[in-house]
Amino acid sequence: MGVIVPIVLFGCLAALVLGAPRFGPYRERRRAGAVSNLLTGSHAFRPRPEFGLEQLPTTPPFHYGTSRRLAGQVTGEVDGLLLTWFCYSCRENGSTHVYGVARVELSVPLGEVEVRHEPAFHSVRVVEPVPDSPVPTGVAAFDGRHRTYARDPHHVRTVLPAAAVRELLAAPEPFSWRVADGELLLWRSGGWSSAAALLGCVRAVTAALRPRRESVTAFHADRPDR
Repeated sequence: MGVIVPIVLFGCLAALVLGAPRFGPYRERRRAGAVSNLLTGSHAFRPRPEFGLEQLPTTPPFHYGTSRRLAGQVTGEVDGLLLTWFCYSCRENGSTHVYGVARVELSVPLGEVEVRHEPAFHSVRVVEPVPDSPVPTGVAAFDGRHRTYARDPHHVRTVLPAAAVRELLAAPEPFSWRVADGELLLWRSGGWSSAAALLGCVRAVTAALRPRRESVTAFHADRPDR
C-alpha cells in the first residue's frame, strides 16, 4: 500500500499536467457547438458546412498556426444582414487556439477600420502585425479598453462618431472586429459565452455602423452607375 499510493498520485499528477492544456480548447469547442445549436434551434439559422477555410481572409487571427479547422458553421439573418457563425481553431507553439467568429455581409463598402480588445492571438512566437498606430475615438471609456486602427485617422471619426462608440459600449462581452469593404468580421478568443451574447455583440456593431451604411447607400443611390 505504501508503494501504490505514491504511484497513483504520480499518475494523477501526470494526467493533470498532460490533460490541462487540452481541457481549455475542448471546453471552448463544446461551448461554440452549443452556440451553433442555439442559433439553429432558436434563431432560425441553418447549417452552412460548405463555408470553408478558403473563404477566410489572411489577416489576424487567421494568418498563423497549423491544423486550421472550422466547426459548427451556421448562417442566418440578424437585422436584415446575413451572418455566418463558426468556431475556428489552429495549433501554434504546441497549443490549440480557439476563436468564435462571426462574419456579416454589409452589402456596402465602408473602408477599413479595426478594433481590438486583446491581441489577435496568444503565442509569443507569432509576431503581431499591428495595422497602424492606434487612433483614439475620443470616448475615454472605450479607448481605455480597446485599440482602434485605420489607414486614415480621419476615417475613424467618420465611421465611428461618439454616438456610434456608445453603441459599442453597450455590447454584452468584449470582442474584436474589423470592417473592410462590404464585410464585417467579429472574433473573440475562446468564443462567446452564449448565443445571446454573440447576437448582442453583432447588433452593437451593426447599430454603430448603421448611420455610415445608410450614408453610403444614399450616396450611391444619388449617383447611379451610367
